[in-house]
Amino acid sequence: MTRSRTIPTALAAALLLALSLPAMAQKVATANPARIFNEIQETKDLQTKFNADLGSLNEQRKQKELQINDTKAARDSLKPDTAQWAERNKELVRLAVEYEAWQKIVQADLERQQKLQMKAIFDRITESIGQVASARQIDLVIAEVRPELPDNIDQINTNDLRARLISRNVLFSVPQVDISNDVIAAMDARYKGGTAGAAPQR
Repeated sequence: MTRSRTIPTALAAALLLALSLPAMAQKVATANPARIFNEIQETKDLQTKFNADLGSLNEQRKQKELQINDTKAARDSLKPDTAQWAERNKELVRLAVEYEAWQKIVQADLERQQKLQMKAIFDRITESIGQVASARQIDLVIAEVRPELPDNIDQINTNDLRARLISRNVLFSVPQVDISNDVIAAMDARYKGGTAGAAPQR
């Protein structure tokens, strides 16, 4: 009985002592990595380049499909039991196989480049957040997660809406604690100055 009373008493004493000690003032800030990623100039430039590369690849795709269709039309104009038909059919199969392989290679290469570029940018975001925090003597930066909601919530189902709402990890903060704009400005300045780091090469 004596022991069971001693443990709660000791715990209460420890809590009382902790509360009575002067707490060190700590500065806390938030930063939204997703918003920073979307708004920095480097991301916008990479998206522009990606769209241009995609347009070029689409032109190549159209040319390859046209060549396949032309070869098929030429084969179909011949009699199936002739050597010429067999030769055209062989060429058609080769073009179709090469086209399928080309599509897979292009898709894999695009995904790999996007992954490398995304990781590199997020590494720089983390580094820039640390630099801004250090300059402002901030002790802790919380990564704010705030999924956007559509203007018309009828566009999403109930489960999706619930998931977006409960995934918010910062429910209240004053605008002054958000350093996202400072990080964006710092990263844009470094990027325009040519010190943001080179994009991964193929």
